[in-house]
Amino acid sequence: MSTTVTVACKLPHGLVLRLHEMVEQNEPTAGGSFRKVKRAQVIGEPVVLKGYLRRFDRRKEPAPMAQDSDYALTYGVDADFFKKWLEQNKDLDAVRNNLVWAHTETDMVEGFIKEHEAQKSGLEPIDPNNLPRGIQAYKKEEA
Repeated sequence: MSTTVTVACKLPHGLVLRLHEMVEQNEPTAGGSFRKVKRAQVIGEPVVLKGYLRRFDRRKEPAPMAQDSDYALTYGVDADFFKKWLEQNKDLDAVRNNLVWAHTETDMVEGFIKEHEAQKSGLEPIDPNNLPRGIQAYKKEEA
């Protein structure tokens, strides 16, 4: 039986993880001949990470949210798949900014979440009482 990890994802919509391999293909050219090019081809089945705004049925699955957190948890992701995905996506902002993280022990994931709770994804709702500079609240004109 392969090892699995619990993945924490701080994106509201979740994320679809896919593995790719580079394959050589023939591409037609303007002169009617072909040239060899390398293209990424999807391999295997995708893994869908839950987002913290995703609805779920408590009767069918464990709660996808870490307690009092904006991280959603996806249980049972194949560890080898996730390791390969991390290697292929090490420069992805979600990986570099700790918005997607995993470990084999759920306690370690929960500890990580507590340490990185202040991390922002940039996809949080705007607080109308604390608007970013240059944005003004809409004020209804009275007649």
